[in-house]
Amino acid sequence: MLTDIQRLQAMDLDVWQLRHPEIYGREQEVIQLPDHCQLLLVFDHTLSDQDAWLFGNILKSMKLNAEQARQLPHAALPALGEHHLSWCWYIGSVEVIVDGVKSLYSQPLAQMHDNPAAKRDLWRQICQYG
Repeated sequence: MLTDIQRLQAMDLDVWQLRHPEIYGREQEVIQLPDHCQLLLVFDHTLSDQDAWLFGNILKSMKLNAEQARQLPHAALPALGEHHLSWCWYIGSVEVIVDGVKSLYSQPLAQMHDNPAAKRDLWRQICQYG
């Protein structure tokens, strides 16, 4: 017989992805980002190949590489532990904001591919931090 935790693992869900992990007898685990992580993309969906390509180009323009970026869903932010982030890029509604970092806000990358105004808005946000 499978436990609730085993069922979640079988569905490729981590406990921290739950809104109430205590229901399953688990404490909220602290999410530790690697020390070299400079940018956190807060987005609830997996990036498509085309979105990942655009994301990579935006990172390059910020003088960052893919190893310096991580993605978390919005629901995971309360579990974020100590970090060395410089940037937090929020896509979608924002309920929890990471303090002490430069914040960017945009529409989903899929909507930015053919939208120069959206790209320009994001670039202005990046540039405002000089």
